Amino acid sequence: MNYAEKLCTIIEKWKLTKYDVKASTVKVPFLVKVSVKDLNIRSGSGTGHGRIQCIQPGVYTIVEVKSGTGSTAGWRRLKSNLGWIALDYCQRL
Repeated sequence: MNYAEKLCTIIEKWKLTKYDVKASTVKVPFLVKVSVKDLNIRSGSGTGHGRIQCIQPGVYTIVEVKSGTGSTAGWRRLKSNLGWIALDYCQRL
């Protein structure tokens, strides 16, 4: 783990980021539009979790919201239960 990854882990552990997303403040489910090609789907809410596969551009339903490393806008769990995507690369509809 490099220095940046260690720092992100500490920030996430102690919730020291202004971008922390509280699940209780976001109503789910909601739709997002993915515009980038090959957006990573991860097994958990953060870049420390393994990449499962990629998602193609389209509209998807989100059922859970969490903060996590590697995303300033937070992580969203797909309704299909495939995994989590970073909202940085999506537009909420």
